[in-house]
Amino acid sequence: MRRWTHIISLAVMLMLIGTAIPAGAGDADTTGGLTWHRYDKALALAKNQNRFVLIDFYTDWCGWCKVMDDKTYADPAVKALLEKSFILVKVNAESRRFVKLRGQNVTEVRLASIYRVSSYPTTWFLQPDGKAIAPVSGYVTPEKFEPILRYISEGVFKKMGFEQYMKQAD
Repeated sequence: MRRWTHIISLAVMLMLIGTAIPAGAGDADTTGGLTWHRYDKALALAKNQNRFVLIDFYTDWCGWCKVMDDKTYADPAVKALLEKSFILVKVNAESRRFVKLRGQNVTEVRLASIYRVSSYPTTWFLQPDGKAIAPVSGYVTPEKFEPILRYISEGVFKKMGFEQYMKQAD
């Protein structure tokens, strides 16, 4: 009986360790031909490479999140802009996986809360220094997403609002 208690205790301990993934594990993922980084790693890369950050907040059950992956992020023009000017992050807003935020370990659930994400998908844009620019909520078609990426990557957001930018583009 004592032997089984030890085996069960060991199994529970291994399960707990497996769910508390350290902040450095699995730094990047190549989904859809794009490289998606962990939040903390992305902020460091963005600062070093002077590139903007795009954070894709999603959930596993979100149908529109999957459409965003399959249609928008897979679009060749969108993909080219993302690869050129952005460091990409995927955050599962229901995950207990840990990331570092200002030296603290927080779950991805908590990170989504900090960014005030309440619908999915939500895309947040950050400056290379990590300063927040703005979120875009909901599914966005490739045709509508491309000008958003240009607006951010060309730094136009510092000079004018998006609506004015779109009027000038017409």
